[in-house]
Amino acid sequence: MKRNRIIVIADESKLTGESLVLLEQQTEIYQAKGIQDILSHLTVCSYHLILIALQQEPEIICQLVETIRKLVITPVIVLLSEQAEIRSKIIYLGADVVLTEPYTAEEVSLQAYALIRRYTEWKSERREEIPIMLGKLEIFSLQRTVEWNHKIVPVVKREFDFLHLLASTPGRVYTYGQIYQLVWQEYPHGDITNIIYCMVHRLKQKLKKVDANAEHIISSVKEVGYCLKVYKES
Repeated sequence: MKRNRIIVIADESKLTGESLVLLEQQTEIYQAKGIQDILSHLTVCSYHLILIALQQEPEIICQLVETIRKLVITPVIVLLSEQAEIRSKIIYLGADVVLTEPYTAEEVSLQAYALIRRYTEWKSERREEIPIMLGKLEIFSLQRTVEWNHKIVPVVKREFDFLHLLASTPGRVYTYGQIYQLVWQEYPHGDITNIIYCMVHRLKQKLKKVDANAEHIISSVKEVGYCLKVYKES
């Protein structure tokens, strides 16, 4: 049976070992290494819950929650210090549950369980997947298919993951290192620039066969990486 997955970004002082033990009993946990790491993972990986427990400036936590909500619809729990004044603001920005100290490990675990249950039930009830749509490009995450102007583009796994990464945050430039780590799921090693170039070249050829202009949606940033460029219809 496939386990539910949680991504956690936390300071040791904010999330006790007891809380993690209780969560691990019902889920698989990935502990993000920082804010950039959690945002990068959310663009390519699927999670059932996001748990934030950071000892940061209030505005940083607000910005993180707001950014996450723009990327995904995954439930979010935020753990805050006692009598935090930003609780309501964080909820308005997209958090589903905000707990303020003192809270127990059991309470965190129960809230996580309830949110995951509602989220998985909601996903199972969805009859139609809402694709990522950018101009003529459509990406169906659950089916892992790509269409251009309603024509199937026959992509393989890494081509899909690469295109999905760029389409999730159009206009954002991903470096070669970020692309390799997120698409290949490995830390960069070897001539990754050439490896990625060859993969992108093959993907562009497939897009070009569907439409001569389709390949131009992938924009190369010299000596940096790639981003997705959406052209407005005339």
